[in-house]
Amino acid sequence: MQQPAGDETPQAAGRARARISDNRSSPLSAVARLLILLLLVGGGGAIAWTATIPSQDHVIARAMFEDRDGTMTIDEVSGAAFTPVAPILTRGYTPSATWLRLTVGPADGGPLVLRIRPTYLDRVALFEPVPGRQGVWREYVTGDRTPFLEREMPSVTLGFTIWPSGPETTYYLRLTTTSTSLMHAEALVPQVAALRDLHIHVSQIFILALLLFILFWTASDFALNHDIVVGCFAVNQLFFISYNVLIMGYGALIFPNAPAGFVDMLTSVAIIATPLFSLLTNRLLLRQFDLMPLARWGIDTLLLALVVAFGLLAAGATQQALKLNAVVVALIVLLLPLMAFGTRREAPPGRRVLRIFYVIQAVALLLTMLPILGVVPASAWNLDANIIHGLLSDLPMFVLLALRSREARERGIEAQLALDLTRGQLELQRAQFEMQNRFMAMLTHELRTPLSVIRLCVDTAKVAGEPRRLIEAAFGNMQGIIDRCSFADRMEQKGLDVVRAPVDVAAALRAAVAASSEAGRVALHVGALPAVTSDARLIATVLHNLIDNALKYSPEGSTVEVTAAAEPGEAGPGVRITVENECGRTGVPDPTQLFEKFYRGPHARTKSGSGLGLYIVHGIVDLLDGLITYEFIEGRARFSVWLPCSALPSSKTMTICERPSSTP
Repeated sequence: MQQPAGDETPQAAGRARARISDNRSSPLSAVARLLILLLLVGGGGAIAWTATIPSQDHVIARAMFEDRDGTMTIDEVSGAAFTPVAPILTRGYTPSATWLRLTVGPADGGPLVLRIRPTYLDRVALFEPVPGRQGVWREYVTGDRTPFLEREMPSVTLGFTIWPSGPETTYYLRLTTTSTSLMHAEALVPQVAALRDLHIHVSQIFILALLLFILFWTASDFALNHDIVVGCFAVNQLFFISYNVLIMGYGALIFPNAPAGFVDMLTSVAIIATPLFSLLTNRLLLRQFDLMPLARWGIDTLLLALVVAFGLLAAGATQQALKLNAVVVALIVLLLPLMAFGTRREAPPGRRVLRIFYVIQAVALLLTMLPILGVVPASAWNLDANIIHGLLSDLPMFVLLALRSREARERGIEAQLALDLTRGQLELQRAQFEMQNRFMAMLTHELRTPLSVIRLCVDTAKVAGEPRRLIEAAFGNMQGIIDRCSFADRMEQKGLDVVRAPVDVAAALRAAVAASSEAGRVALHVGALPAVTSDARLIATVLHNLIDNALKYSPEGSTVEVTAAAEPGEAGPGVRITVENECGRTGVPDPTQLFEKFYRGPHARTKSGSGLGLYIVHGIVDLLDGLITYEFIEGRARFSVWLPCSALPSSKTMTICERPSSTP
């Protein structure tokens, strides 16, 4: 037999598994891994490059003073009592104006760059003493609210050019910002300041290249699979890239002519939108892991808080919005372990992988947020925390989604393979079924004429006695098999027409018993039966096959019990006919295959038969809107047929026959 087309063979399964293996180690995946490795090595090298740049900070001493009302002048502040502070000012979110007094050492008569970081501070004013004029100060202003073209220094970082004179020169910086009051000021020679700016540019090239690669992969994956989790992460990635660019001071370069405050507003929007979409991505991702209610409520509460932060930002309460955002991000540190260990179901890429990545994110956030909130002192690491946080927070989620997408693709390939195999098997079964039908149709047609000739010869030979009985029994068996094959073929071809008319079920039973091969073994019990509107010819076929089947497979000399009684069913009044017999040496049939075409029990081969009798019975009962069941109780097989008294309405002409799934 010719193999059906399609990938349904074991060889095809092997090819599909090979495709899965190739997918796991495709050239694109190798290139992606190599690119990420190069970006990480390059980014790490750029960050490590800072250690090779000489510091040469000319700031000798730092001291801080808090102007709570923000109304004090330089003359008032210069006479106030300052408190010594660490090189990095850490004050968290405060409405106060913060004054920083810097004592700068000599620079051999040359200029110094007063380099100020981070770049997202709103307004930093420098008060420089006028040489030779006691108590007279010059004021210069910078910050992300100052357009780039109006800044005193053309640099991504904030800063001023100063000309210290004498062994020591005192400068004052006044900081007012809606963001966190985290500030580091250092006085460097111009060459060193340029090297440090170059370091920032190189680092950002690597980081932005990595973030853009992640965005490209995310957008491509979403376009292919339409996964809402990946789509949400793509939006988050857009905001994260914007956040990274703006927070590092490049917004002023991109929008050099923007009005004052425009870049600052964009930065605030990116700062709040990034955790919002990050939380939403995690919320969607964790749905398949069956997250505990407490963790779900925690995520939803923080999402609501970020929406409130957006409302505050729109209302002009920028500092309150950013402070609420920082508190939410800090709380995410506590929520991440709860999210990781609060899952109750396995899902791609696995709970273990999920927990590892969430712990990494929690540590990165913790190290970043505590100094921003002013809880712990800041270090030089915190000045680049946004870059490092981008690696430690964004990369784990990207890897997590990449693993998830790869596993989903592998499962999709396996599911397609299984579907192809199933289709192939169904096609093969259909072809075999059609071949069997054609063969049986040919066989039944071609056997009728030879049987007629043989019967004519037997009649001519005038065979009598026991030989005649045996010949007639053989003729009967062969004719029965041919008739059943022909009947089954007509039934499958929808060639049976139901001619409904009043049927006397009791009379049909008596006729079936009388026509059986061993009528004396049949005990018929018939009560008062209602009229049945059905097809008398088809009912007779059902009764004949059931009684013949019971006589054939029961022990010799045993009694076959046939009963009929009125019994209402779900579809209305009806008649139940039961045929019950002991099981002989042929054994108990498999109830799950009993009504299948050509099925015969493993020990039924000693009896003549086609395996079509019960198959035909089931098909006819189905056609007559009836119900047939089989039970095996205490060594006896019981077939029960329920027929409705009248035809079901057209809306109910459905198959209601049942096939017992197991033996009671």
